[in-house]
Amino acid sequence: MQTNIITVKYEDNFIPKTFGGRAYSYYTAVDVDIGDLVVAPTSYGDKIARVSEINIPEKAIEFIKPNLKLITEKIDKQKYLQEDEVIKEVA
Repeated sequence: MQTNIITVKYEDNFIPKTFGGRAYSYYTAVDVDIGDLVVAPTSYGDKIARVSEINIPEKAIEFIKPNLKLITEKIDKQKYLQEDEVIKEVA
């Protein structure tokens, strides 16, 4: 079953263009696949993140559902990783 719930891993603050650590759940308004780069809103501002999982079942996020934020921008992965250029695709 498809849902618009995904998990992402944020870009490392000390080693740019690497993604790791804990996975965070979000709603998404843009079509994404695993490995795509997105702009994820956080309490400290927007961060670039890599999609680590898609179509998360709603029952898996039942307790945090009221706190989920919405991803509305996807980044051109090749341009960012090769040229540090952020080209956004907006929902």
